[in-house]
Amino acid sequence: METNKSYPAGSPQIQRLADIVMYVQRNFIVSITEKVSERKLSIPQYTLLGFLSVNDSLNMGKLAALMGHTTPATTGLVDRLAQAALVERFTTPTDRRQVLVRITAKGRSLVEDMKSDVAQCLSKIMVLLQPEDQAAWLRIYETMYQYCSQKADSESK
Repeated sequence: METNKSYPAGSPQIQRLADIVMYVQRNFIVSITEKVSERKLSIPQYTLLGFLSVNDSLNMGKLAALMGHTTPATTGLVDRLAQAALVERFTTPTDRRQVLVRITAKGRSLVEDMKSDVAQCLSKIMVLLQPEDQAAWLRIYETMYQYCSQKADSESK
């Protein structure tokens, strides 16, 4: 099997993959939007909770960079999430001027519920695949995750 073959963006394989990714993404977005809306959240609020769920705490500047928003816009999101007791602000003993944000147990529970919904959907898809395809799917998504993580890290510096 040949690896690392170059596929130009206009190639039929890449165009088909782009169509599939866009279709699947739209379906997940619609599903997540419905579930988030049921919980009286916006997609940006849920996205912010997602970032906080995988970090102990973040300052407003880092949150804003991760969100691709301005710091004032991110502050507004944090304000609304704090009012709903999904996040909390705190200062560090070493620098009381530095305000950090962390997810609360209630916020973490909400993110875990959403993750469980996604896992249920993925489980239904996974059983349709042969074992070798299941392993390949996970390997492919791990590669996508690594690429996106590295890209996000380099953009936030």
